[in-house]
Amino acid sequence: MPPPIPGRQGILRTGSRILEWNNRRAGEYAKARYGTFRGALLTLFTEATVERLMRLEEDIINGHDEDLTGFKISLASELSMVAVAGAILAQIAITAFSLQDINDVHWIVRGFFACGLSMGLLSVAFAVMQQRTMGNLHKASSIRAWLMANSCNTLVTNSRDEKHKGSFTVAFLTQIPYTMIEYGSVLLIVGLGLYFGYAWKRNLDTESGPEDNRNVFIMYIACTGFMVVQWAFAYFSRSIWRE
Repeated sequence: MPPPIPGRQGILRTGSRILEWNNRRAGEYAKARYGTFRGALLTLFTEATVERLMRLEEDIINGHDEDLTGFKISLASELSMVAVAGAILAQIAITAFSLQDINDVHWIVRGFFACGLSMGLLSVAFAVMQQRTMGNLHKASSIRAWLMANSCNTLVTNSRDEKHKGSFTVAFLTQIPYTMIEYGSVLLIVGLGLYFGYAWKRNLDTESGPEDNRNVFIMYIACTGFMVVQWAFAYFSRSIWRE
């Protein structure tokens, strides 16, 4: 018989324990490698980069040559996706500046749109630059040297007697375009929410009346909040079904 499916509270508790375990593991790794103070700071502000660095060391750098070439192909595909998403994000941000009565709302709304535009453009630029760098790495030993700390210009062989350490800088550079997409998306979502809110409070649409602006704002908040809650539930419980 298949195991019983846990209830919603059990899933949330288990998902929280898994997330806590991942965070603790990343924190322990950072403190062991960089010291207590620096490791705590890196875990606090760049946790995703620390987790990526751990995966690079465990699965890629100390793996087979096929793992390195597969990582190059996977990273190139990821960067291409990020570049496309960044271009779409920038286009949405530019279009947001042409919203009706955009100049009559608070300046912070245009500021959020401008920051979203900047994040989208920079994510595209950084992704393209990294793709160019990856394109110049033709051998597995070159990829390993690029991923390793303090080995930027030295080709190394696949030695099973030594566990190579990854470069935090490379892990950060490969993570930052995706992080910019995340931040840019949040900035646009918040900016749109503020725009709808100011349109309601300042009664900018005089033809339809304040109630329509209020209803649009409520629907936007409800829809966005519902989807965020759905995503958060799936994120915190994503590993429970593998147990």
